[in-house]
Amino acid sequence: MLVLDAEKRVTAAEALMHPYFEPIHDPEEEIEAEKYDDTFDNMDLPLDEWKRITYKEILNFKPPQTLESKETAV
Repeated sequence: MLVLDAEKRVTAAEALMHPYFEPIHDPEEEIEAEKYDDTFDNMDLPLDEWKRITYKEILNFKPPQTLESKETAV
């Protein structure tokens, strides 16, 4: 399972079929995530551009609402 090359590594779904996970494996509760889009990760940009993009992301970040924060917002 511990293979760095993603093309040779088992998928999460395949890993969950391993006997180790049998006691906790429940296909009804397991959802499959969308494939990660790594195009952003592979962009070749100057450092100043990465700083600008990172700062913009920080400004646009909205923390997820928790039940507690929803109750105090009312």
